[in-house]
Amino acid sequence: MKRFDDGGIMESRSRTSFLSGKVPLRWWERIFVRISLIHDHYDQFVGYKRVSKTWLKKLLYSWVIGTSIISLGIFIYMTSQAVEKRKDTLVSMCEERARMLQDQFNVSMNHVQAISILISTFHHGKDPSVVDQVLVDFLVK
Repeated sequence: MKRFDDGGIMESRSRTSFLSGKVPLRWWERIFVRISLIHDHYDQFVGYKRVSKTWLKKLLYSWVIGTSIISLGIFIYMTSQAVEKRKDTLVSMCEERARMLQDQFNVSMNHVQAISILISTFHHGKDPSVVDQVLVDFLVK
């Protein structure tokens, strides 16, 4: 198969390199090789100063550990704030429910008192009682 290169016709390259006879590297393998060559240097430059590779690793590890600790602290703080807010909400809900139950109990007690007043008014001291007369009239109809 022929291809055009610089205005002329050339034979296409085969899958093997003409120098080594090996299959050429894929693009990701070439990038990995170049990155590994960069990491083979024992010293790195930061500005004008030479910094050893072990110092950079220590700096990286300490940065990762430090940011992890800070993130954990922020998480714990925010979680405790959320728990406090939930507790306050629960307490206010319980207090509101207690007020509602107290009001309901007071209404029930008022009904009981009203019924007892009605019974005492129409029943006590009457012979025959008015309650019995109303009941008899109701049953007769």
